[in-house]
Amino acid sequence: MPKKSKKSKSKRTTLKQKYKVIKKVKEHHKKKAKLDKKLGRKKKAPKDPGIPSQWPFKEELVKEIEWEKQRAIAEKQRKKEERRQLQAQVRSLQYR
Repeated sequence: MPKKSKKSKSKRTTLKQKYKVIKKVKEHHKKKAKLDKKLGRKKKAPKDPGIPSQWPFKEELVKEIEWEKQRAIAEKQRKKEERRQLQAQVRSLQYR
């Protein structure tokens, strides 16, 4: 029986094989993202660590952050309404 080699097997691959694997991985990620989108799954948003209780002027900072959130929500709703009105105008022009 022949002796087993003590050298480890080389991990070199051909470029054809390398690009084939990259392509398969890319397809898999695309398929997974498509399925997640179909099922309505979303990526987790990073958690906000918050403001330390010892922070100076913490209350003012909290109020300012809350105000910014409310402003962003209002802006989002305003843009949504504008889009709806624009779509309604386009539809009304199409059916004339």
